[in-house]
Amino acid sequence: MKRFTCSGCSLLCDDIMVKSDGLFISKVIGACLKGKERFDQVSAQNRIINPMIRTDGELKEVSWDEAIEKATEIFKNSLNPLLYGFSNVSCEAQEAGIKLAQKINGFIDSNASICQGKFLKRARDLGINLTTITEIINKGDLIILWGANPAETIPRLLNKVLFSRGKFRMTGREIKTLVIIDPIKTASFRVMGVRDLPLIVEPNKDIDLIRMLKEECCSADIIPSEGVAGVDMDDLKRLLLHLTGAENGVIILGQGVIQPHLDYDLIEELLELLQMINERQEKGRISLLLMGGHFNMAGFDHVALSSFGAFGKLEFKHNQIVKTDDTLVSKIEKEDFDCSLIVGTDPISHLPHSLSSKMAKKPLILIDNHITATSHVAEVVLPTSITGIESSGLAYRLDQVPIELHKIINPPNNLPSDEGLLTQLYESLNKGGSD
Repeated sequence: MKRFTCSGCSLLCDDIMVKSDGLFISKVIGACLKGKERFDQVSAQNRIINPMIRTDGELKEVSWDEAIEKATEIFKNSLNPLLYGFSNVSCEAQEAGIKLAQKINGFIDSNASICQGKFLKRARDLGINLTTITEIINKGDLIILWGANPAETIPRLLNKVLFSRGKFRMTGREIKTLVIIDPIKTASFRVMGVRDLPLIVEPNKDIDLIRMLKEECCSADIIPSEGVAGVDMDDLKRLLLHLTGAENGVIILGQGVIQPHLDYDLIEELLELLQMINERQEKGRISLLLMGGHFNMAGFDHVALSSFGAFGKLEFKHNQIVKTDDTLVSKIEKEDFDCSLIVGTDPISHLPHSLSSKMAKKPLILIDNHITATSHVAEVVLPTSITGIESSGLAYRLDQVPIELHKIINPPNNLPSDEGLLTQLYESLNKGGSD
């Protein structure tokens, strides 16, 4: 058996034992439920192993040449294509996708734009203090889960950061304090001990808690006696003492914090609070760790920055990058696109019906390895190998650390990698023309 990195989620655990003869995987040891599900996709019943084109209202299997030709035709007839996804593929595939978007003068964005990308966008103006999993394991003494439930979304995260013994702290769980801030009691509350701090806030009242901490200048002496946002005065004092007294604290932020609000910007206010806390820190610092679900959600922003010096979304006109205020959501709302290329995600299921229905009206090309709601409305379905199992590549872990993924077995029907397929589409568009 050999150790491989699991691409089941953005934690990218590199200690998974896999037994394989190069053709089949016979045993997987150490993977969580998400990891096992990722390995099970190899032989799943909903696996797509042949390209398909919609004919007379039904998807029918065709040859690769026919499928590539049909996708190329859709691109050539398009003046305003939309490219989206790219969080479940390698960095090399993301780079190929951006190159394709430039070729067809498209708008390209990743899943991160509706997730952790919101924090990074704000951080350009306000600054952000990030940390790594290794730092938390080795030096951490305070872990705050704010709007995050890693016990279910990233199952092994708490095992690593909370229970592991550090290099510089020869003790583990016993010296780490866990604080959970959430409107509901999630599965993550089950790992809390007697010295930990559970804070159940009232729904949509996080902003009141943040503003109280900012207005009181992080002082435990002048907290309102009635408490704030459903949290009583004693628990608020404990929270403040932890925030200002920790040597190496981290706030792990989940989807519950990044939801948009009409009257205020919760992300901006939280980043300002962290700046204030760190200015008053006597011993150490408080850092952030952004939870992203897909295994390479963090990678797209790195590739975009290295390729064009721009963060997140990219829009091209006349094969040149242009500034835009549009987002994926605004593009779809205005129906400011005439076709879409979806890579490794399922927007028909994940986006609100008001958006997904508009996306389904226009010609849609899907690159994915299993059947989804999006595949049921696609004009062209192009299957690929599973990154991290059937093809290799680079990915960025949720703490922005690059991790190399390695091929374990060969894909069925010699399916191409996402990078290979996107490159093939680019080359098909180049036939009979020049760059």
